[in-house]
Amino acid sequence: MAMLNCTYLLIVFFILMNFNPLIAQTSDQDGHHHEHADYELGLSLGMTRLVEEAENALSSHLHFSRKLGGTELLERFSLGLGFEYIFTKHPHYSVVGTISINPIWALIVDISPGVLITEHDGSKEKLFVTHLELTYEFDYQGFGIGPVVGAGFSEEDNHLMIGLHIGKGF
Repeated sequence: MAMLNCTYLLIVFFILMNFNPLIAQTSDQDGHHHEHADYELGLSLGMTRLVEEAENALSSHLHFSRKLGGTELLERFSLGLGFEYIFTKHPHYSVVGTISINPIWALIVDISPGVLITEHDGSKEKLFVTHLELTYEFDYQGFGIGPVVGAGFSEEDNHLMIGLHIGKGF
């Protein structure tokens, strides 16, 4: 069932990626993609499926990252910190380190290992978690806006997310 949900999320992501009324904002007159800023503060808001709990909930993910830079290859990599919160009756939140890769066009792949903290019956449980996210950003008036899909994997708690990413570079 989780694989089916993940498949649906990926299909919706790629449909949204190709439905792009803002695409004209992502390229200059020669068709070249605009460079991203050295720093980014980003927020993703979405709907999350908690697999083991069979529950849907709103979620938010805030991150701050810095582009490595220096060479053309390193320009495609960023390092940062992130915080995710899933709004359920039993709070789920994560603190993660983030490695972002911009392999092609406006596609961003995030790999974020960290700590997941869940609360059940008044006690907190801490687990190792790995978050994976795919974002496709369109440049619009100084902001990066676009669809995002993600997944969090831990020993006891897995979740899938689809939403909207908004980032501001500086």
